[in-house]
Amino acid sequence: MCMNISQSCLNGCLQGDRNSQKEFYDTALPYFNAICHRYLKNSSLRQDVLQDAFVSIFNKIHQYNPERGALHSWGAKIVINHCFKQNQKEGRFIEWSIRKHEKGADPEVMKALGEADLESFLKTMPEKYYDVFMLFVVEGFSHEEISAIIGIKEEVCRKRLSRARLWLQAELKKADSFFWDMNYKIS
Repeated sequence: MCMNISQSCLNGCLQGDRNSQKEFYDTALPYFNAICHRYLKNSSLRQDVLQDAFVSIFNKIHQYNPERGALHSWGAKIVINHCFKQNQKEGRFIEWSIRKHEKGADPEVMKALGEADLESFLKTMPEKYYDVFMLFVVEGFSHEEISAIIGIKEEVCRKRLSRARLWLQAELKKADSFFWDMNYKIS
């Protein structure tokens, strides 16, 4: 997602102009809100984290260098860091578990699952894999950027992404087997 922040808005933010900051806030809020939704454990803290992130962005806007990347990527890194800090305060992701006595869904229903269902499924991934997977696959950060954000070595980042993919393949294989078995028993 690309934010369309005008150069005059950016210049106004650099000068501390409240109207420019409001324009930036209104434009960036949906994108940053979606990031918080993906990375925050406790969604009720989303507004607090966003507020802190925007304060940081406006305090550090003079550090933004357009030659190093897009404004939305620079701001996203700040928001993600605030999400990670909040998660560390709160503990990590809420554990999602499928109870064994629950009935499996029909494969056709599985095809119709929405984004929220996919996010719930991905959050069952071990947290260290989830963070790297989401930053690489969803946000599009490089291994170098992810290692700086999370504070790990690049090779560890690559290993975690590889393990996240293996985990995902194994879980999808289990789900496919489970639904095939359910379909066989029902027929």
